[in-house]
Amino acid sequence: MGIAICVVTLILTYYAGRRSLVAGVMVMVTAGYAYGIVRANLDSPAAYFLFDSAVLGLYAAQFPSMTRSFASPDGRRLKHWILLLALWPLILFFIPLQDPLVQAVGLRGSIFFLPMVLLGARLTREKLHTLALCLAALNLVAVILGFCEYFFGVDSFYPRNVVTELIYNSNDVGPLGAYRIPCSFANAHAYGGTMVMTLPLLLGAWVQRDNKRMQQILLVLGIVSAVLGVLLSATRTHFAVMIVLLGIFILSSRVRPGVKLAFTTALIAVTLIVAQQDRLQRFTTLHNTRYVESRVHDSVNGTFLEALQMFPFGNGLGGGGTSIPAFLQDRVHAPLLLESEYGRTLLETGIIGLALWTAFFLWFATRHRFIPTEPWAVGRRIAWYACIGTFIQGLLGIGMFLSIPQSVLFLMMLGWVSIPQNDQPDYRMIPLQRARLLNAEVRRFA
Repeated sequence: MGIAICVVTLILTYYAGRRSLVAGVMVMVTAGYAYGIVRANLDSPAAYFLFDSAVLGLYAAQFPSMTRSFASPDGRRLKHWILLLALWPLILFFIPLQDPLVQAVGLRGSIFFLPMVLLGARLTREKLHTLALCLAALNLVAVILGFCEYFFGVDSFYPRNVVTELIYNSNDVGPLGAYRIPCSFANAHAYGGTMVMTLPLLLGAWVQRDNKRMQQILLVLGIVSAVLGVLLSATRTHFAVMIVLLGIFILSSRVRPGVKLAFTTALIAVTLIVAQQDRLQRFTTLHNTRYVESRVHDSVNGTFLEALQMFPFGNGLGGGGTSIPAFLQDRVHAPLLLESEYGRTLLETGIIGLALWTAFFLWFATRHRFIPTEPWAVGRRIAWYACIGTFIQGLLGIGMFLSIPQSVLFLMMLGWVSIPQNDQPDYRMIPLQRARLLNAEVRRFA
């Protein structure tokens, strides 16, 4: 059954991706939303590869687009960065520091999702709007399931097994120790992180003037569902990033006063709901400065220096715990887990891999040239802050490159924000295609 589901998912994503990039992305993201609950309830090792099958289908369908050159200098630099970030783990794969199967899983965690950056750079304003509507619908379905788990119990939807161990260990919500809500995701952090990463597209699409009434309603419901989803997941770091994004949206001069009023009204309604439910108020522990300082110290410092001394050139791919399936855990040599994405990167790719990602982060941080008149200016600015927030979150936990489907949305936004005016046509094609595109552009602007 697990193999059959993976094959069907691959085929559906491939045919949707052949039709258009946004259609393929929508099918892939839908598979990501369902990944956690399907994997937990399907007793098959093949279920681990459900989302991988969707990603492979999209890659196969969009391979010509991923290999095509970019017209802008920023696009070419971005492509060079992705090739460089993928090359180093590929070299390490041939150094046998871990079991071959463990290294294969580690290679998947290091480079498998990287092409999403290039696909994100190909998203145009029309594709972004369609994708935002899809995410709004998925968020609405997700929050309905989340409230079902809230009222009827997580165990009504997730069996107790090795796959759901993290879910049932996260019972620290409220005075009675309730579970964090995972919805249909692999864990609560994946749920909260995905909801945060949908906000830039939802908010950016909502301020568009050419939305139809039903589209506006769907986008509002998607935004409210995202906010409620973060609260249901009870993840404090995602809540902090969400508050920053919502504040940027409210303070943006590009957002019309009427939209700000409607948005504030919706937030007040959510606040009234939260005020009556203790299980939605775990974020209030952020005021405990002593606890926050201890949490940051343990994640940022912890055994990072010890790992640096023990494994300056890494513990091998997969040696940092890159989503190793339960049936491969006993094959990991000298396992050491750091609760930091940068610590995991150090353990798996060494100082060189960590330096490459740090340099890429600094390069991306300078990609903030926004055009005020661009229809997606608000969404692009919020997406930039969401990506920066995700990079900072990597200091406090793992999952920045491994959370499904949060990581895919994060990497696609990296590509989208890195290239200003990324919806311009690519003229680096064969001469006949280039001439046709140029003629079409001349007629459009004439």
